[in-house]
Amino acid sequence: MRRIPGIFRFILDPIQRSIRNKLIVTMIGFSCIPLIFVSLFAAENTKRSVEAEVIESNSTKIKWTAGYLGERFEQMNNIIYTLLINESYNDYIGKMGDDNPSSAFNAQTGFVNAVTSIYYSNVNYLSGIQVYLRDSNKQFLVNGSKMAVLTPPRIPEPFGNFFRNQGNFTIENKDNTGTFYLMRAINRAEDRKRLGGIALEINWSNLDNTLNLLTPGSEQMVFISNQQGEVLYSLGGEPAFSDQLTGIHNQMHAESGYFRMNGNYIFYSTIPSWNLNVIKVIPSSFIDDSARRTWQYAVIIGTISTLFAVLIAITIAWKTSKPIVKLARSMQGMVPLKAEETPPVARRDEIGLLEMRYYNMSKRLKEYIKTEYSINLEKRTAQLKALQAQVNPHFLQNTLQMIGSMAFSKSPDEIYDVIRSLSDMFRYVIRDPEELSTLQQELDHVHNYLYIQKQRFTSRITTSIVLEPGVESCAIPKLTLQPIVENAFIHGFDKKTEAWEINISAKLTAQGVVILIEDNGTGIQPERLSQLRHRLEAQTEQLWTGSERIGLNNVAARIRMHFGAPYGLSVDSQLGKGTAIRLLLPLERSVTN
Repeated sequence: MRRIPGIFRFILDPIQRSIRNKLIVTMIGFSCIPLIFVSLFAAENTKRSVEAEVIESNSTKIKWTAGYLGERFEQMNNIIYTLLINESYNDYIGKMGDDNPSSAFNAQTGFVNAVTSIYYSNVNYLSGIQVYLRDSNKQFLVNGSKMAVLTPPRIPEPFGNFFRNQGNFTIENKDNTGTFYLMRAINRAEDRKRLGGIALEINWSNLDNTLNLLTPGSEQMVFISNQQGEVLYSLGGEPAFSDQLTGIHNQMHAESGYFRMNGNYIFYSTIPSWNLNVIKVIPSSFIDDSARRTWQYAVIIGTISTLFAVLIAITIAWKTSKPIVKLARSMQGMVPLKAEETPPVARRDEIGLLEMRYYNMSKRLKEYIKTEYSINLEKRTAQLKALQAQVNPHFLQNTLQMIGSMAFSKSPDEIYDVIRSLSDMFRYVIRDPEELSTLQQELDHVHNYLYIQKQRFTSRITTSIVLEPGVESCAIPKLTLQPIVENAFIHGFDKKTEAWEINISAKLTAQGVVILIEDNGTGIQPERLSQLRHRLEAQTEQLWTGSERIGLNNVAARIRMHFGAPYGLSVDSQLGKGTAIRLLLPLERSVTN
């Protein structure tokens, strides 16, 4: 008894230590055992399974087919209702007894046209339409070869039998032409008096596509019968045992089901609301032959498949585990964690080794990412604080001097407006919950800057800001537009004696929101403009260059940092005419106030 655990360990230990051996054993078991059992029990189980499959499949299919046939008949019945609610029909019924022949004739012509239109609208279903009205003794006949209005000497067929049976609708064959009539009575709404009837002439072949859902074979039969046990249509010809239909109908006790009779499987289902049955007959020999062939093939194929399954299982397991084993051996050289840091790994194979090494690697990566993130976060925080604290000292000094001089020449309201604009600028600069602002907030900041500059230079400067509706909430990095406008004053208007103009516009395009800042300054030298464009196209993400002002490079880098490479700015300039800065931003990147 003591040797048994040792034997088990001797057998199981190689399997536990190698995922390759586990895969081989598992795949052989999963591939061979089912095949062996199938081969052993095929003889006694095949017939039962084939029979159950045939019964289940055909029981479901015949329900579907009956439902689809009901829908097809309902579509045809809707054609009748379309005619009954047609205005031309109601007009004709109302004017049948009109003393004015012209009015009655026009009503009749309109009704004929309506019947013709309905026929050609449904010509894929219909072979013809007949309408018979008792009071006027008129028969309207429309088909592919003629259109006629008749006055028959007696009630025409097929309406004679239909009226005698006193039913509201019926389906009956038209001789041996392969067509049937779908007939419905025309009753007056007030007293249900029968005014006539409508008969649609329809080819049974229109239903073949639906009946083919039952996949009848050469030895099987599918047919449609009425409640009296009469065969109305059979797919592929008249059933050979039509004399047994009465017995079949006597055993149909539910809406759908099956039973065995005289060596045949009979599947049936009623067609809802139409008093019709769909019946499929499958000989028992069909199931017996299928079971016999399946058993013979199972024995042969089972033997061959078992041998192939063993070879394939070994091959697949070997190739599947090869990269895992190779990776596990490669990772053995990684420095392991300390004993107290080693994760609990229950497996002893290559997967267990990979789990332990992966835990080691992921822990080190997390530490590295955490360190790098902290460094970058501190750097970004310092850069943003530098940007927020950035205010041109010359602009601040000039503004304060201007306020001092205004105290001697301007009203308190004007002085207050300048101080408020300067205060709003500082509030916007130092406000810090987010790096992004809205375009409207950024333009408000620029407006305050331009207001102060206009107070300094009085009538020399003209400004305009045009904002297309819908782009106000577009996201934009803070201090993007004001540095560009400030550059216009420092570099563009410094040596210009004529009037100054700055125009700012924002509009929505297919690429995004385009912001255009134009001035009529002195422009940029071609060589310097080429260098500037080269730096902008280099797409470096340097946020701070250490200069005294926020330059165009900083603005472009911040836009790309937030929104990606497709967005940024471009520069156009002509000497003596001015400079245009074009910014492209995405509209969908919006921020909340």
